[in-house]
Amino acid sequence: MSEPVAHLHEGLTTRCSQPLIGIPTGEGDDEVVRYFTSDEEADAALSKDTASRRRALSLAGAWKHIDEEGGPDMLDELDRMRHETKPTPPFEL
Repeated sequence: MSEPVAHLHEGLTTRCSQPLIGIPTGEGDDEVVRYFTSDEEADAALSKDTASRRRALSLAGAWKHIDEEGGPDMLDELDRMRHETKPTPPFEL
């Protein structure tokens, strides 16, 4: 991932009572953080960011198999993994 280019003459000044909202967004292959001072500006920018929306929607249902009928019970599976894993040996400080 390439480093974002620093802009020496850009800045952001807000009043103490204004929120500062930082939203990670994708720009091509890079992830950048865009800052806003109002919910309306942030919402408008997010509505234009289709890549983030697609990524969020692709996560819907990603874990649905955990509670499927006829499938393994999640708690039983976690318990089985816990008992099959060798404990970490104690260490001294």
